[in-house]
Amino acid sequence: MGKNIAFNQFFTAEDISEPLASVASNEQWKIEDYFENKNYDVIGYEENDRVIGYLEIDKKYEFTNLRNTVNDFSISDLITNNTNLLDCLKLLKINTRLFVINKSQIVSIVTESDIQKPAVRMLFFGIITFFESKVAELIDEVYPDDEWVPLLNDGRIIAARKIYKGFVDKNQETNLISCTQICDKTELLYKSEELLKEYVDMSKTGAKSFFRSIEGFRNALAHAEPLTLWSEEKDIIELTDELIIITEKVINRKTATVTEV
Repeated sequence: MGKNIAFNQFFTAEDISEPLASVASNEQWKIEDYFENKNYDVIGYEENDRVIGYLEIDKKYEFTNLRNTVNDFSISDLITNNTNLLDCLKLLKINTRLFVINKSQIVSIVTESDIQKPAVRMLFFGIITFFESKVAELIDEVYPDDEWVPLLNDGRIIAARKIYKGFVDKNQETNLISCTQICDKTELLYKSEELLKEYVDMSKTGAKSFFRSIEGFRNALAHAEPLTLWSEEKDIIELTDELIIITEKVINRKTATVTEV
């Protein structure tokens, strides 16, 4: 991935958007069907086969002159279909819905409920997994010959050695640090003052709390827990942004060292 995290290339707004149902001025029956029977909150309004505005379920409309009461789009409502997914999610924190443009036409919509989509989970899980792999490389570099082992408790080392043995028995190449859990790798990060200052830029207490949140978020993703609960309790975009910053620092590192083991 070079010198930066290129997750923006993996998923876009198109991966989570839904087609925007739309109606023309003479289709009152469709409006009632969408709002009353299909429980849509928003539908598009079209003229000459182009969506030029939108209708909302909780607003009263003058059906004899519908165009006068249609909501016009603002710039902040609109994104392109190739908007990277992380930016799309950031915009959803400001707007509860976004309308998606493809080839100069508004064709689909993204709402807060779309945070549950598989692409969102894969994006977040990928960012965390990539972070973990790069930290493993860093630890292996600054603690050659597994010199980090005394810094973790015996139970964690026993668990890692068991996993490592399983790989060795199958002739699969790996190293011991890659067989530790994310909590072990992050503990090694904040136990070193040099690594903490260089890559995390938080107090030890702040780093422990941050990485606990990341581990909890990763577990929620792995066990398919509703992300709406996480987004209500934690700012998952802010957590992810901070993790990306740390990961990029690790990727862009020069030769890393610590003064003591």
